[in-house]
Amino acid sequence: MRPRGPLTRLLAFPLTARHTSIASPDQHSGTPAPEDPADPTPRASLSSAVDSLQLATLGDRIAKALRRQWLQVALVLTVFALFVFNASGVFEVVFDIADGALTAPSIVRTKEFVALLVIGIALSLLLPLLSPIRASLLTFVAMLPILFMGYTSTGSRALLPMEYSLLTILMLFVVNVLISYFTETSRKQQLITAFGQYVPAELAKRISQDPEQFSLEGDSRELSIMFCDVHNFSAISEQLEPKELADLLNTLFTPLTRILYRHHGIIDKYMGDAIMAFWGAPLPDPHHASNAVAAAFEMQEAVKELMPGFQERGWPSINVGIGINTGVVSVGNMGSEYRVAYTVIGDAVNLASRLQELTRIYSARIIVGEATRRACSIVTYRELGLVQVKGKNELARIYEPSSPEMDPHSTLVTKLHRHNEALHHYYDREWDAAAEIFRKLKDEQPDDPLYDYYLKRIDDFKDDPPPPEWQGEIRFTVK
Repeated sequence: MRPRGPLTRLLAFPLTARHTSIASPDQHSGTPAPEDPADPTPRASLSSAVDSLQLATLGDRIAKALRRQWLQVALVLTVFALFVFNASGVFEVVFDIADGALTAPSIVRTKEFVALLVIGIALSLLLPLLSPIRASLLTFVAMLPILFMGYTSTGSRALLPMEYSLLTILMLFVVNVLISYFTETSRKQQLITAFGQYVPAELAKRISQDPEQFSLEGDSRELSIMFCDVHNFSAISEQLEPKELADLLNTLFTPLTRILYRHHGIIDKYMGDAIMAFWGAPLPDPHHASNAVAAAFEMQEAVKELMPGFQERGWPSINVGIGINTGVVSVGNMGSEYRVAYTVIGDAVNLASRLQELTRIYSARIIVGEATRRACSIVTYRELGLVQVKGKNELARIYEPSSPEMDPHSTLVTKLHRHNEALHHYYDREWDAAAEIFRKLKDEQPDDPLYDYYLKRIDDFKDDPPPPEWQGEIRFTVK
């Protein structure tokens, strides 16, 4: 049996009591007793109780709406009062009282004045609660009684002209529209200001202008995700006092966040010394991968520009690693009934985090995944290798993007071709051919540690060859 709530038990109590009090021997024997036609039916009692409950709920809704719109209601009522006072001659009455005489204006006893008073009060209370279309319809309907009395009245001219009543009703509608416009504009500005703490102001403005495009509901879509982290932050934090450390992070994150906003990125969260951001939600961005890569280049340049100021304040120099990946993820409001956050989750997010961690191993400023490389083809990339990160069985090919302003005929492009040739030899287990090219590239770029990394692995494989199923990948068993 379904458990009854308090309200169900309360409504059912009279019915139960009545059956108990009139129980007969026939009822005890299992034969139902005939229903007394004089008694009100249980269905009627229940129906009246539900009707009362619905009326109470409706009244509560109206009361809440009036409390929410009390200022607008008060302003519309004030305008109406001014028109009524002017029509009734209240101002003249006040002057008469000052002279020691009190004369009630005869206009207040006319049916036209009473109709205007009732209609005006009703409009003043209802217009602020209605949508523009419903408010327009209500205003039109409110004019009909005035028009009817004006065109059907006979005899002498009415003390309150029909035109004045119609003008009063029209002015109430206009004043309500103006107040609603300024109120809505203010609310939109508050939305832009509040939401602008999390998304670029330009995006917040677009959301306020076209809220139909915006949804916080959970959704699956292709996004580009970025993780930016400070290298060796633990050692840096040991050198600074807590306040200095907070100042350092604020000084670092402010220009980086400005760059992310400029490239339409959404700040997911700040995680200690790291920033997580994504592109492509809540509004669609067909160039999310390109915007993410462009932002990464600018962020690295911004970090370089900050270093002279860091040295002047006695702060240690820092380097940041950025990992970017593109893929289908779940995005939306997630959390609990106490706190929610607009965030992204999925395998593509986890891989972006792992790519950021690999920047330390490969000594690369930026590492992107294969999907990001395909989606952002305007940039030249150097393949870093084939990896299997912790927590994933699939292999991932990773790349380091080069500046988009690179000349396709520059010497760096030629070196990239030779680099790719060396990797092909490496994947085919042609150790000597791969090592020869890597050594030449190292001689030309002695500050690039990647070639030392591959030369060491080749030496290790010569002594201990990889298993037959090896495809050239590097397995990472720790984060």
